[in-house]
Amino acid sequence: MSGISRFLDHALRVLALLLTLALLASVVIGVAMRAINHPVAWSDEAAQYLLVWTGFTGWMIAARRNSHIRITMLQGFLPHALRRVGETIVQLALVGFCLALIWWGWPLIGRNWDIDWVSLPLSAGLLYLPVPFVALVVSAQALLAIGQVWRGETFDEPEAGGQPL
Repeated sequence: MSGISRFLDHALRVLALLLTLALLASVVIGVAMRAINHPVAWSDEAAQYLLVWTGFTGWMIAARRNSHIRITMLQGFLPHALRRVGETIVQLALVGFCLALIWWGWPLIGRNWDIDWVSLPLSAGLLYLPVPFVALVVSAQALLAIGQVWRGETFDEPEAGGQPL
């Protein structure tokens, strides 16, 4: 793994950690303020947005580690050459899905950018902002995975934390 790749993996993990801590803080503040009978309106909405951003960050990490849920029962019966073809088809389908997210993600951001959150003067477009970016990153990772498959590098086993089904 190259130095740039290690740096990006580390940056993604740090981002996931920071988003998770911000999500936790938002929820804890909301619960604590309700407990003392002084609820804050922004904590629920902030938690919802942070959950979306955390989920997208997790998608990038899981795609990089090849640890998404996969059903590999049929793949195990195929000869190696057909496994390569099957993996290529799966990764190309992922690229197609990501292209759809990019295609519809940008207009979604634009349509919501001038709408404010209910509780804070922030753009509702922020909720959708990670969609095209993450789709671009995941599609690039899928194309790299296709290259790995055709170079003969194994792509059947996920990294630690992933479990084939």
